Amino acid sequence: MVYFKKPFLELAAIVPLLFSVVTPVGAQESDTAVEGANAPVLRLLSYNINGLPSTLTKGKLPLFERIAEILRERRASGTQPQVVVLQEAFDKRTALIAETTGYQYVYKGPGRRDTSRKGKAHWVQGTRKGYAQRPDPQKIAGSGLYILSDYPIFDARYKAFDSDACAGFDCLSNKAIQFARIQTPFSETPIDIVNSHFNSRSSAKAPGKIVLKAHRKQTDLLAKYLDQFSKGYPVIIAGDFNTKQDKRYQYFRQNINLIDAGEACLSERQTCDIREGTREEELLYRTNDKQFFANSQSMRLEPIWAGRNFDEELNGKPLSDHLGYEIHYRILLSD
Repeated sequence: MVYFKKPFLELAAIVPLLFSVVTPVGAQESDTAVEGANAPVLRLLSYNINGLPSTLTKGKLPLFERIAEILRERRASGTQPQVVVLQEAFDKRTALIAETTGYQYVYKGPGRRDTSRKGKAHWVQGTRKGYAQRPDPQKIAGSGLYILSDYPIFDARYKAFDSDACAGFDCLSNKAIQFARIQTPFSETPIDIVNSHFNSRSSAKAPGKIVLKAHRKQTDLLAKYLDQFSKGYPVIIAGDFNTKQDKRYQYFRQNINLIDAGEACLSERQTCDIREGTREEELLYRTNDKQFFANSQSMRLEPIWAGRNFDEELNGKPLSDHLGYEIHYRILLSD
């Protein structure tokens, strides 16, 4: 089944899965993992697809179609990422990536007019200020966020950033933190997936101090979100966090307090492979695309492969102004 937020299906359609989780046909049945090479692996791709609204850009449809085609080719070969998180899927035509790549569970982030689910309308009602003085500043684009999963999503929610947690042009999109709790066939312990797109830097066209303040507010809100909804399960947060600037990255790391997956992989080169052609700096600090993770008492995630991909060109054009950021996690279970 495919679960879309409006206009496809309401988020409420996912709620029954809290009580009845269905394992897709053909999924691995074992709920135990053997330490080492025989342990199951979760492949997670984070990709900012640069799908700006069609009113701003033209000629993007072939690029979206090629991204979808690559994911279908990988599915045919059995190497597809079982979880994909997308950012900047603003253009309505980007939906074809979710609709045609075989992912059984699809969760779309908030649209232009949507407020937060599982909480107040926004993080702090009534603190809106900055780019507009109206009590409800207008957004011209949604969040651009998607979570695609081969495995059942049995809890899903999002928190739209409040309007004082943004700066410059970024305030015109309804950026958010998107959450999905998935049930893999590897264990009874679920895994929490968090997807987000933080405030840009130079592209925001706002003073540096204001942009940095907005980014730190978003970091604080993510930390609050993780504390609020965590139930002690392992978590992977992935997305375009715009942490390329040292000040941003250090504040993010200190407050989120999770393991940097790229850093972990590069520190364990005997057990973690790097995709050919991927430079270390593309996995570490000189990139806005990142993945972080935390373990639980019953499950440990161990990066065993990392790479930047989707680096081909189509008719001389890159598929996006970002590369894909993919990590493969070995799943190790406690006795």
